[in-house]
Amino acid sequence: MLSLLLLSLRLGEASFKQVVPGKGTDATLDIASWNIEWFGDTSNGPTNEALQLQNARAVIAGADMDIWGLAEIVSLAQWNSLKAQLPGYAGFIAKEPNVVNGAAFYSDFNNAEQNVGILYKTSVATVTDARVILTANNNDFAGRPPLQVTLRVTLNGATENIVVIVLHAKCCSDSDSWTRRRNASIALKSYLDTNFPTQKVWVIGDFNDDLDTSITPGQASPYANFVNDTARYRFPTKALSDSGIPSTVNFSDTIDHHLNTNEANATYVAGSVEVFRVDSFISNYGSTTGDHYPVLSRYTFGSGSGGTTPRVTVVAPNGGESLAGGSVQNITWTSFNVANVRIEYTLNGGANWSVITSGAASTGSYAWTLPTTSTTAARVRVSDVATTATDQSDGTFTITVSSAPAQVIINEIRANEPGSNTAGEFVELVNIGGTAANIGGWTISDGSAVRHTFAAGATLNPGKAVVVFAGSSAIPAGLSNAAPASSGALSLSNDGDTVTVRDSAGAVKNSFSYTTALSGTDGVSMNRNPDGTAGPFALHTSISSAQSSPGVRASGAAW
Repeated sequence: MLSLLLLSLRLGEASFKQVVPGKGTDATLDIASWNIEWFGDTSNGPTNEALQLQNARAVIAGADMDIWGLAEIVSLAQWNSLKAQLPGYAGFIAKEPNVVNGAAFYSDFNNAEQNVGILYKTSVATVTDARVILTANNNDFAGRPPLQVTLRVTLNGATENIVVIVLHAKCCSDSDSWTRRRNASIALKSYLDTNFPTQKVWVIGDFNDDLDTSITPGQASPYANFVNDTARYRFPTKALSDSGIPSTVNFSDTIDHHLNTNEANATYVAGSVEVFRVDSFISNYGSTTGDHYPVLSRYTFGSGSGGTTPRVTVVAPNGGESLAGGSVQNITWTSFNVANVRIEYTLNGGANWSVITSGAASTGSYAWTLPTTSTTAARVRVSDVATTATDQSDGTFTITVSSAPAQVIINEIRANEPGSNTAGEFVELVNIGGTAANIGGWTISDGSAVRHTFAAGATLNPGKAVVVFAGSSAIPAGLSNAAPASSGALSLSNDGDTVTVRDSAGAVKNSFSYTTALSGTDGVSMNRNPDGTAGPFALHTSISSAQSSPGVRASGAAW
């Protein structure tokens, strides 16, 4: 069922192509939600209605999901045109005659109200009931009470009734909007607790708020009542909130969610939730198609094996981002049945890959210091080290390198050498600026004297490190960016000292005074946190499993 849909259309003299990769699978029940901004409204949202229609069709047909919960469908005619171009799918919006209570609550504004709706594969599901619910809380739902659809699903030799509720909550970050969302959430939970205590129910759509904290300043999430009731409900999309993955074009929050009852969540395919960054495939997505991205999740059903095969899904960076070279960014992913992963990056669209780390525990997040190379064709790839399970960024992202001046910092100090061999003391410098630093004649001092002078002509490139050891005998084999102290010692005190870097004219470039809190443990260094930034110093063991990392990043990766 994985597929690629190639859609070509000609508008005037311009030709547009969208290639949207398949996301659904034959073995799983695949559920998606998407707010298609003011779909079919000629006065709001994208102005080219024909292009918005074609792009929406490309996304839905290409993604190949089984069930779609949709929001902001305005024009019934445009909706019917979309369905006509999606063979194998059926569906309806809230105001259509088959929906109980629908027309009474979704026909305002001269019949141009934003509707919620549902699409489903006819080979997988049939509808047994459709109704608008919680109409007594119409105002709390901003005049858009939820659409509840009961579907009879047949998949993998099993047939079962499920309930899908499509939600489009009140927008905006003002306090009144937050109160209405909270009231709507309370009403929804009471309804589900009472009416579906043991059923598989999915609530999907535009929740218009985040789950970790609210978009309303100073407020908790209005959906905290669901988040906190872990015995009955789970949000797969909480992983997106925790990773800071935006679900809209213009804002940084995850506001589009999938909420499962515990019966539904028991079938969730771990790691399958994602914000589908279709802007990687559709040019000018935000102005031509919508301001929200689709959100996807998958579930086992019947005898399908969708919950046993190892899987990895890259969450971020997933395409479209613009990141600063040399900055620290979190690579995040989800996985299932995976113990350790290999993380790689490419700067040329996949022609060549470089390993960031191999054998890392599959914790779902890794702090990556980006290379200081400009490119518009970067991707990351996360792979199970034990199987062929792998995934990479859906689209390319940009790395920019500024022309900022060189900035050399003290990044790591080991004052308390392992054992009693003082040759193991070291000071590591990193250039976190945008241009090379001429460090010829620069010095490193402790609180008493100059301990090292760099050779004439020495340079330190952007994003690179050099480490000075007290003695050559302690330099690890193969470490090429290291040198012994020119004085033969660093003499760093375990009881506190000051390390100072001066340029050839004697001007202080960077200095740090430490106490025994950072130098009191044998073999453990102090390191910037985050690594490679001007952040505060911390014990190395608080940011890495290693005691120190001379000449390499705290993670063990090369500078």
